[in-house]
Amino acid sequence: MLRFFRQIRQRLLASNRFSKYLLYAVGEILLVVIGILIALQIDNWNEAVKEKAQEKELLTNLLDDLRAAREQSARSIHVEELLIADLIRALNIHPDEGETPSSFYDDENIGPILWDFETNIPVIKSYAEIKNTGKTSLISNRELREAFTNLEISLDKLKNLVADRLTVQQLRIDEIAETQLNFLRIFNSSASELSVDLNNEPENDYLKLFQDPRIRNLFAMKLALTEDVLTFRHDLQNEIDLIIQMIETEINKS
Repeated sequence: MLRFFRQIRQRLLASNRFSKYLLYAVGEILLVVIGILIALQIDNWNEAVKEKAQEKELLTNLLDDLRAAREQSARSIHVEELLIADLIRALNIHPDEGETPSSFYDDENIGPILWDFETNIPVIKSYAEIKNTGKTSLISNRELREAFTNLEISLDKLKNLVADRLTVQQLRIDEIAETQLNFLRIFNSSASELSVDLNNEPENDYLKLFQDPRIRNLFAMKLALTEDVLTFRHDLQNEIDLIIQMIETEINKS
């Protein structure tokens, strides 16, 4: 092909047909430019296809992580709800069930109320990896990128709420187990896997314990903080569900 064009140029120059040669040269330049533009367009198209495939893979990984986070969040919500219900029973302030039976105040029920608290926070590993590798720009939907930014903020807020409750637990409520209970009796509950002889250990009077104004206030604080955490977990669950819907829509469009 190049030899063909070279022969044409030589014939035009040999016959002193300069104007036609100039026109031909311009045409040849245009062909080269058009060829370059087509090549660039093909490269851009190939790059766009490549980025779209990368985005779909990225969104699929995010979707899997978010679904796992939703399940983890649902389990945590269930644990928080059980703790709140038990705290209300222990404080004998249930609006519908009436008086809490004295049989409730035993090691099996009060041990977990005293000691347990949910600390799990939903984890979305793939988004952290995307941020660390600078690939967030692959998410073409601006609203989806903003949704993940807001989700990060929400997860940080949940961490702070859980940390506040943990502080109250460690500094205030754990003191009850240390100073006002025979904590060995906790090993008598199903939550303990230890095999120990507690026959000679004095029993705890949990009913009397929960009549102490100071202790009632401490457990009321734990109840209030747990209610705050539960409310925020529900909001976070809704936020995760919304992002899942957005990702599913993006994947279906591709």
